[in-house]
Amino acid sequence: MKPFLLTSACILAMTIASTSAQALTQRLGPGNRTITFSELSMTDGSPDDGTCEKRYGTGFTTQSNPDSASNPLKRTTKEGHNIEVIALGGNVSEGIFSIENQYEIIFPDDETKTPVDVELAATGLIGSQEATGVFSDGTCRGVIQVKVVSN
Repeated sequence: MKPFLLTSACILAMTIASTSAQALTQRLGPGNRTITFSELSMTDGSPDDGTCEKRYGTGFTTQSNPDSASNPLKRTTKEGHNIEVIALGGNVSEGIFSIENQYEIIFPDDETKTPVDVELAATGLIGSQEATGVFSDGTCRGVIQVKVVSN
């Protein structure tokens, strides 16, 4: 009985993740995404001590992770960021969508390869292929713009 329940739970989790990824794609559209960061500061509002600039710079473009073709929740960048969506949320209503996601990012300069949890909340207009909002990783915070670009 336990193997059946475990298998059922795994299938349900994969279905939810797949459905959530499809919902995200429907909100922003398919393709690579240009992520732009601005107004970087420490989470307490004090000026960036250099940590945020080192992690995020002014932005990067994400693309599907070639090692995970079956998992649309994993992305990478040319700079070497490894990004995985670990929680998806949001809403679609009357032509407006919201995204409330949590990511694990491994930054290219981190020799320990320790993932950093990043929270993002953004809104956009359905069909516009872009969203604007805010993010925080517990150390840094700022404004974020996400735009779909052609592959």
